[in-house]
Parts: sequence; C-alpha cells; structure tokens
Amino acid sequence: MSTYILQHVPFETPGLIEEIESYTIIKMYEDAQLPSIEEVSMLIILGGPMSVNDSIPWLESEKIFIKEIIKANKPILGICLGAQLIAQILGAEVYKNPKGKEVGFYKVKKVTNEFDFLPSALEVLHWHGDTFELPKESKRLYSTDACSNQAFIYNSNVIGLQFHLEMTKNTMVQLVEEDKNYIEGSIYEQTAETILNTSIPSENKKVLVEILEYLKNN
Repeated sequence: MSTYILQHVPFETPGLIEEIESYTIIKMYEDAQLPSIEEVSMLIILGGPMSVNDSIPWLESEKIFIKEIIKANKPILGICLGAQLIAQILGAEVYKNPKGKEVGFYKVKKVTNEFDFLPSALEVLHWHGDTFELPKESKRLYSTDACSNQAFIYNSNVIGLQFHLEMTKNTMVQLVEEDKNYIEGSIYEQTAETILNTSIPSENKKVLVEILEYLKNN
C-alpha cells in the first residue's frame, strides 16, 4: 500500500509534503488511472482553480473515488479544493464565499480545545473564493472572520484544510506566476509582490507533519 496524492493542475504541487512523506502522485488533469481502494494507505487531495461544482469528467470520477476511500475508513487530507471536495462528498454545500476571496497571508484561529498538536493560531497562505458548510458529524478546527470553516475533522481520520500548509517558497512562486490574475479583488488587498515577499512560517511544516501523523495513527 502507498500514500497517493491527487493533483489537479501542474502548478499546485505537493510542496512540503515531498519532504515529509513518500507517495505516488496521480495527475487527474491528465486523466491518469486511479488506484484500487486496496492500494491506498492514505490519500492527500491537493488544490486547484476549478470549483467542485464544475462539470469535469475526471472530477466526477475523483469524487466517487474519494467517497469510496472515506467508506473504507482510510486517512485523508484535503487541501483547499481537496477540503471542498471532501465537504461536498459528506453532504455539505460548497459555494462562493459571500464575503469575498481570501488570497494572501492571513492568520487562522483555532476554535476548539481539542487536538493539542494544533496551535492556537497559524499564519497561512489562502487562495480561495469558495467556502463550504461544516459537514455533519465533523468538528470545526480553524476560522477567520471572512470564512468560518477554514479547517475541519471528520471521523478522526479525515481532515480538510481550506488554506495551504504545504507551500514552500518555490511552490508559492509557481502558484503566483500561473494564477496571478486571481489575486485581484481579494479582501486582503495583498499584491503579488507582497505575497512573494512574505516568509512562510517554519511552524507550518511542523504542523503539517503532526497532522499527517495524527491521520495515520487514527
């Protein structure tokens, strides 16, 4: 068995996960073949500029696959689009955030007394305009003023993060270069230059390590 990563566009890559976890990557945008459920020890779902509500054939196949992984009680981490996919599969609505796009660095605040391995606040990169309702039987982990559901946990082995803990300097440069136009209109009013000149907190890698370990052990 192996950890599998689902990638949706060439410019949103595993980033820090490469330094933490060995994995097999599935490039969904190339119509790559999905593995059998039995082959998967853990699933990581990356971000992407598309919406979970878009009609994309491979995205529909991916949703079925994720649903089966959840049923099989395998550990899953969803990042940005990945978190939205999990939320939708669990029955929650995914929609445009009425307060606007969150693009740039901003602090998320913990909203639970559980999960001691998670810090009370994190400075993270946001790159999303959609949000989602909290799935039933899940627990909210982090929030911002503009977006209540920044992270959640379901069944102790499924975690969705609306933000990007996996970013490195190189992957951030690639994201900004390829998706620069998306920055315009963000409620944080940060420019591409501001984002690129922001240092990614070293704590983020430690938290990502802790999350992956928690998922594998639950």
